[in-house]
Amino acid sequence: METTKHLQNLATAGNADAQFRLGYRLAFGRTRPRPTDWSVAVALWREAATAGHMRAQFQLGVCFEHGYGVPVDMAAAIQWWEMAAENGHTGAQFNLAFSYRKGDGAPIDYQRMHHWLLTAARQGDSEAQRDLGFCYHEGLGVDVNYASAVKWYRSAAHQNDAKAQWNLGLSYLDGEGVRVSQRWGRYWLERAANQGHRGAKAKLRRMALAAK
Repeated sequence: METTKHLQNLATAGNADAQFRLGYRLAFGRTRPRPTDWSVAVALWREAATAGHMRAQFQLGVCFEHGYGVPVDMAAAIQWWEMAAENGHTGAQFNLAFSYRKGDGAPIDYQRMHHWLLTAARQGDSEAQRDLGFCYHEGLGVDVNYASAVKWYRSAAHQNDAKAQWNLGLSYLDGEGVRVSQRWGRYWLERAANQGHRGAKAKLRRMALAAK
């Protein structure tokens, strides 16, 4: 592990990765800065982000989202997330999709939401896969397509996303995008219930009562 002094020397010399890691160490290491010291981490991340460092761009967006070392500014957060997303950061892609869905810092835009969810989902992000499935199920930014909804629910469910398991279980019970199957519906509901999903637990109880 590199010493903080060594990272400081590299950061001063303009090394973007060192700037990012030093800022991260200040913000999240064992000796965390007081809230008034967030500006130090932000300054380091801004230098790294301006040089194109993807993770610094993402963290800088988070700072603007929550007001860490800078005033809350969702428009600025989105600008930095856009840069990180274009560089392939799945967290930034997911955050952008959420912002475009809720109209937080940008106008509601389901087409852009879908674009970034699809981009993140293709990189394996389970939350994006789950929410992309919901988009196809509800027709948000795309035409309703239950088969595509099931495809993405399944991808997220296999990564143990409880909400996706719940949605996949319901798809089997309702025959949306797949053949009706009590067996597979129960299987995925049980997977979700085992992770604490309340809806899945309640549904399984109702199914058990109905079977008596």
